[in-house]
Amino acid sequence: MKKWISIISMSLLFLAGCGTNGQKDQQAEDVLPEIIEANLDVPEKAEVGEEVLLAVTVTQGEKAVEDANEVKFEIWKEGQKDSSKLVEAKHTEKGKYEATYAFEENGLFNVQSHVTARDMHTMPTKQIQVGDVGAEEHEHHEEGGEEHHHHDSDVSIHLQKPDQIKANEQTALAVHLQKGSEPILKANVRLEIFQKGSNPAWVNMTEGTNGEYQTDYAFPASGDYIIRVHVENDEGLHEHTEVEVTVE
Repeated sequence: MKKWISIISMSLLFLAGCGTNGQKDQQAEDVLPEIIEANLDVPEKAEVGEEVLLAVTVTQGEKAVEDANEVKFEIWKEGQKDSSKLVEAKHTEKGKYEATYAFEENGLFNVQSHVTARDMHTMPTKQIQVGDVGAEEHEHHEEGGEEHHHHDSDVSIHLQKPDQIKANEQTALAVHLQKGSEPILKANVRLEIFQKGSNPAWVNMTEGTNGEYQTDYAFPASGDYIIRVHVENDEGLHEHTEVEVTVE
């Protein structure tokens, strides 16, 4: 009898241990990875026609990110965002990505680095004064106007998705928003989902907790899709990023 009691007790302890390990494994899966950070380095001033170095250093936690999927610099004259130019950056060393660019005219220019790495996107912005900038242009920048665009330099957008996505099955998608180390709350977040050459589907996301926004979506067919995340709020924030996904 004692022998059977011992066997049963050991079995219960084993099952309890398995249950605890399962909970720990699930908790580990639920922990989000550290966000990527991008330190943009742009000179404050430049001359027309002068080739300047644009650089961004990408890190995750204390480690340099050497395997970013894409790093580009978007450059536009103040008030002319629709005429922006994209310059591709190359990895040099220790998480640093660089490109050179020569500005063709005087004015205030914005340089925004678009960094996509490890299913995350961040896009800090800095400004550079090129050549002679008139007082009128300075005033327009300081006071704002119809053509002024708001850009936050430390907004991080992280799209969380399953590793495998299958067509015609509901897929859980989540977007995590941070400004610096703080979550962005009460934002209007929409997904623009499309295949190249097709009309997009627009999906509104529901706010959860701590800057997380969620939705479910069933991709209508297999293939490569672009998910463009649009983020706006009442404080003038208007950012977007896009991620490519493959649907089986």
